[in-house]
Amino acid sequence: MSESSNKRIKLLESKNLPEDLVVSISSFLPIQSLLRNRIVSKNFRHTEIKSLDLDFSGVFSVRRRKLKVVKIIENIFNQHEGSNINRFVLILNHIGVEDMILSWINTCISKNIQELELDFSKSKKVLKIPIDFSAIETLTALKLRWCKFEIPDNSTKGLRNLKTLSLKQTEVMKEMIDAIFSNCIHLESLELIECRMYGILSIYAQNHEKFKSLVVSSMPKLLYIILNAPTLKYYKYDGYIMKVIFLRRCAVEEASLFYKQRRRSYDSSDLVVANMRDNIEEFHSLEITNFFLEALTYRYVEGKLIKPSFKFENLLKFRIVFKAPAFCSLFDIAEFLKGCPKLEQVLIDIKNFTFERNMFWEIHHKKQIQNENYRLECLKEVKIIGYKGHCHELDIVQFFVENAPSLKKLDLEMLKNEISEAHVPDYERISYIKNIFPGVEVTEV
Repeated sequence: MSESSNKRIKLLESKNLPEDLVVSISSFLPIQSLLRNRIVSKNFRHTEIKSLDLDFSGVFSVRRRKLKVVKIIENIFNQHEGSNINRFVLILNHIGVEDMILSWINTCISKNIQELELDFSKSKKVLKIPIDFSAIETLTALKLRWCKFEIPDNSTKGLRNLKTLSLKQTEVMKEMIDAIFSNCIHLESLELIECRMYGILSIYAQNHEKFKSLVVSSMPKLLYIILNAPTLKYYKYDGYIMKVIFLRRCAVEEASLFYKQRRRSYDSSDLVVANMRDNIEEFHSLEITNFFLEALTYRYVEGKLIKPSFKFENLLKFRIVFKAPAFCSLFDIAEFLKGCPKLEQVLIDIKNFTFERNMFWEIHHKKQIQNENYRLECLKEVKIIGYKGHCHELDIVQFFVENAPSLKKLDLEMLKNEISEAHVPDYERISYIKNIFPGVEVTEV
């Protein structure tokens, strides 16, 4: 029996409630808690099943054959006495049991399902779901993985209350995206992860007042993205650098831009700069990879060394994830942070990454860092994940303790699987750093 389930039952029993009332109340427990109670306690052996939460995501935590799992789920649906099912979560290889799965889904629909999550990625074959979504009025969250479905356009009722839609490893067509924003007038969040879509992704949410979150991840066949979403607050993109066309200024406050290069020889800096030009003023939180940072630092254009002029005036939190190959050094980080006058938190992730020796840093940039003003007046917290004590990592640590007068925390996390790559501590430099800021902490995780 789970700890939370134990607490619920003990709380009920401690109230000295009549046994039949305790049994009745327990019938509404999440299904896995209820099943544990029925196994370990004879008092609940014949408890009715009225669970509102039918979450079968952990059904494979015990070694069972698929047919055994299907039988368990089928028995639960056959015995379910409740008039409502709020949530149904299923992770299953659907081959051979498609009809049963469709029967379970239809039962949930008839019982006013609110949250539906289906994951068939354990199978090599995509499941086609012939469900008429125009009949589902109560659904608020729909999460589908490795399945094919349709959303009828111009439905009068279906999915009107949908707030969250997450599609993973699913074929997505332009018509489907258009239908989503036509029907789902209360949509707040859309996730498209590892979906198969070719050409252009167009998000036309200009008439949506509640659409606030968009995630697009690992969709290599896309050519570019068109965004018309004035209420968008959170935007995450993980994939190859591509053009993003903003038809209207967004109010994005949090952005995660995990860019990857298709070919290292191809310079995508202009695309990165163009994508950012009109949508940085409201950023409060920004997560990036080093490819993004490289695009915003000094580079040669027609024989001249130039730097794009960006200032993130309202940025409070900044995270950068380093991936090889990278030409970045402390100089690039410092030049970026110089344009963030309100910055309070910095996280630098160098897991599985080591800074290469950079002669340009040693000859030119190191001296420039020492001579210019990089004061970070508002910076309070710095964290470096994957710290190995390498020379340039110590350069970065020293930079922060010397230029952040309001610094309160500086955490250096050493990962156990990377300790073998750690350098012998430079005690002289570490002593110098700790004299400036004694609060430096090194932890192993």
